[in-house]
Amino acid sequence: MKALSKTLAFALAVTATFAAFAAAATLALGSTSLSAGNATVSSCGVGSLTATRSVDNNGNVTQVNVSGIPAACAGETLSVTLVDQSGASLGSASATIAGTSATFSSFAGVSAASLYGYAFAVEGA
Repeated sequence: MKALSKTLAFALAVTATFAAFAAAATLALGSTSLSAGNATVSSCGVGSLTATRSVDNNGNVTQVNVSGIPAACAGETLSVTLVDQSGASLGSASATIAGTSATFSSFAGVSAASLYGYAFAVEGA
């Protein structure tokens, strides 16, 4: 009886191992589905972006001009987020980079007095 228990336990362990390998074999390593792996990520060098804002007579931000965009970033998407002193978003906009500067004008109702800084993000094409 003891030998039968050991044989069944061994058979169960082998079955579990094969099931684990079968599940792992279904993982895709291609680009069209979820996969695991690594890739080199390069930056277009946006570490020195600067921004200035324009304000209307009511004290609201009407546009933000971003300069210092490297030419290597052409074709990528630049996002600008206006943030308050606590880091909360007051508004954001994005556009495809076409030069070394960009103008964003969709910040209706954002008070310039609440604006503490800018957060930038660049997403590759």
